[in-house]
Amino acid sequence: MAAIDGNKALNQKGYILFESLLAFLILTLCISFYLPLTTTLLVAIKKEKIEVDLARIGYEQSQKIALNQDVDSTWQTGKTHYIITLSEINQRKGIHIYYEGKTKEIDILSNQIITP
Repeated sequence: MAAIDGNKALNQKGYILFESLLAFLILTLCISFYLPLTTTLLVAIKKEKIEVDLARIGYEQSQKIALNQDVDSTWQTGKTHYIITLSEINQRKGIHIYYEGKTKEIDILSNQIITP
């Protein structure tokens, strides 16, 4: 009986090693699929945040124009700096917002605020 018990212990050690390697493989595969997905999502979130910031800055500056206030020349959100210029072509006002090669242009059709 002692010989049989010794063989079971040897077989059990091999099974535990195989089970550990299989678990490591599954964990590695899950991480290898998760990391690229996470990085692409983070890049997309950063791009969308910039677009939202550009639209928000344009809206706030157009409200300043409607209230006959001075338009800001720069804007800072966190560590991001935006440059704002006011343009007027053929008596139509517009706002240009620049950020690292990107431009957001907003044409202002009216400078009146309508209140109900």
